[in-house]
Amino acid sequence: MELASIEEAVALAQRRWPGLELRIKNHHEANGPCPICHKAETDGFVLFEDGGYFCRPGDHTGWLDEEDNRLSAEERRLLWIEAEARRARREREQMQRQLTALERMLECTDHIKYHKLLDDSDREWWHSQGIYDSAIDEYKLGVCYNCPTAPRQASYTIPVFDSTWTKLLNIRHRLIDATNGDRYRPHMAGLPGKLLFNARWTKEHDTLLVVEGEKKSIVVSSHVMPAVGILGASGFDMRWLPHFENVKRLYVALDPDVQDKAMALGKEIATKSKMDVRVCTFPVKPDDFFLKGGKPKEFADFVKWAKVVN
Repeated sequence: MELASIEEAVALAQRRWPGLELRIKNHHEANGPCPICHKAETDGFVLFEDGGYFCRPGDHTGWLDEEDNRLSAEERRLLWIEAEARRARREREQMQRQLTALERMLECTDHIKYHKLLDDSDREWWHSQGIYDSAIDEYKLGVCYNCPTAPRQASYTIPVFDSTWTKLLNIRHRLIDATNGDRYRPHMAGLPGKLLFNARWTKEHDTLLVVEGEKKSIVVSSHVMPAVGILGASGFDMRWLPHFENVKRLYVALDPDVQDKAMALGKEIATKSKMDVRVCTFPVKPDDFFLKGGKPKEFADFVKWAKVVN
């Protein structure tokens, strides 16, 4: 099914099921109550930008363009125009929210306060992550006793700066007592979901690693070579590539359990840039490599064995 956006898919779904309310989650999917079995009362019904859908509790799937629901070319054209207008409006509103939040972050100095709150036990936790006092002070790592986006929860804090290392873009809060995998929070709502940690290295070095997360970026940069950090295996934004114009070789070193994504990311970067892109395979996560006793030379050997994807 040829659709231009998730907005067009939502418009088609609402045409098929009048009164259906869907919340657009991102550019690829929307969620809401199931209009078929009514078992999913909140967000169990998932609609994708290609027109496919499924219901978690009802365990059924389908496509919006099934035979008995086909639209005429004119109806599709009008729906597409309406959907494009909604998409453009949503993107403008999202951009405005991000700009407002970023402007507030530029005036924020909370990371300094959090850094000063560190006591010996807090520093010991950072030490347990493979990050020692010189790096703690350089990166202004800290502790927050009441996370602003997760009230009544304490967090360890990691400031994220732009490539000039002068403009504060976010303060990442790693919740101390989180009981599930969702441990990280932004400093405030509305900030961009994709940020490049240690972006300064793109200006200062012609060979870089890409790793998942800020902690890995700090550890690898401290032990072996400069490493930028992305926020998750899908956290690289291809719009950053102009910032890598001085980089000649880029090593993609994601976690061992996402090697397929690492290779796909490496290939995409290679096709859209002039960099020599290679994908590393480590037996453990890059920061755990050192926590488990690995030596810098051993790490460097794994980097040398990286697979060329160009």
